[in-house]
Amino acid sequence: MRKLYFSRNSFAKGARIVRDDHGQPHYLLVGRWGRRQDALSLYAIQGELLAEIKQTSLGLLPKFDLYYNRQNVGSISKTLGFWHEMIYVRKLRWIIMGSLNNENYRIYHGTELVMTMHPVMTSNGEAFELAITDPATEPLCICIAAILDHWQKPTNRARSRTPQEGYNMTFGESNYTLHPHHKLPQA
Repeated sequence: MRKLYFSRNSFAKGARIVRDDHGQPHYLLVGRWGRRQDALSLYAIQGELLAEIKQTSLGLLPKFDLYYNRQNVGSISKTLGFWHEMIYVRKLRWIIMGSLNNENYRIYHGTELVMTMHPVMTSNGEAFELAITDPATEPLCICIAAILDHWQKPTNRARSRTPQEGYNMTFGESNYTLHPHHKLPQA
């Protein structure tokens, strides 16, 4: 099971680079959300278009079509749920189960696990860790993960994951906490 990482909801800053657990780039995810016919495109790091997500409807329950090798392979739409979500990916027959509170998701095809997704803190900031069982499904899993990230509760996105007293930094296997220095009152 290979682990991939991409930064959280950062399309305002440009493209997302999807890296493995060694920091090596493998995919580039570019595009935008918000309007009908907007799309995200996933490219191999060499430049080959692998998969796309196209937004087909707007509103409270938006719908997205998934394309793999330029063929429509499925669609996904948001459902109403309170604490636990269950989303069905049509055509692929994948079931996404997860929780909006802790932002953890699992994708199944029948009883077989396809992918897990959960937030982590990396040296580049907040990211999602994707553990994908089959390398052939990586492009579609990354696209679905981008949709799930887009649907996260705004309160979860704004939540600070670093302590208020200092900043945690990781350098390899060593962890450091930097504490801000208080200014001395001036006379």
